Amino acid sequence: MAASDYVWEQMYVATLCLCGEGPFLKRLRDATISALHLLRDDDLPVELREDLAYVMKWTRDNMVAGELRREPDELERKMLIEKILHVMLETHRK
Repeated sequence: MAASDYVWEQMYVATLCLCGEGPFLKRLRDATISALHLLRDDDLPVELREDLAYVMKWTRDNMVAGELRREPDELERKMLIEKILHVMLETHRK
């Protein structure tokens, strides 16, 4: 499987988690645990690494014992969603 296919699949799973039911924090945790944490920088094209790094840094900085402890503010929530969707869409095109 090509790296872009693998990345797309993981981002698709993350997106499905984000579109699920429940509070945003739970959906983001599910996306992180189910898919995002499986990705490495070198899985992505250089131009997309910053997007994944933003999402992973936010979750890493706010996760304690497998649980996200802080709700993202409105701007953070928008950025997290946009970056996940951007990586998914860009890897699908490759």
